[in-house]
Amino acid sequence: MSDSLQNNANADAVEIRDTDIVFDCPHCGKNLVIDYRGAGLKIECSECNKPVLVPIPQGMEIADLDLDKGEILKQLFATRRNYQKAELAIDKLKARLVQMQEALGVMQQVVSEGLAE
Repeated sequence: MSDSLQNNANADAVEIRDTDIVFDCPHCGKNLVIDYRGAGLKIECSECNKPVLVPIPQGMEIADLDLDKGEILKQLFATRRNYQKAELAIDKLKARLVQMQEALGVMQQVVSEGLAE
């Protein structure tokens, strides 16, 4: 195998665990790997970006993926924290945008005054 082909093969290498679902994209044939918790979800293929339904392995039921109430609460609280952090980041970005718009307005006024002279 040439060095460039070997490097490409190594770059695409993914550690596959026993709990992963390995399947091919029905559109482009790209070999895809996803954690078992993705069973039954619709994802985008990393190669062709088309929607792909993750197969449910034989003998597995979607109910097998259900989490206990404590784990669901932990995930809910983590999601809420992440949402709050995202809202704060958005507020900061909005404030920064207002500052930049004000600075741009001042610069435009200076340029207009300079051209008027």
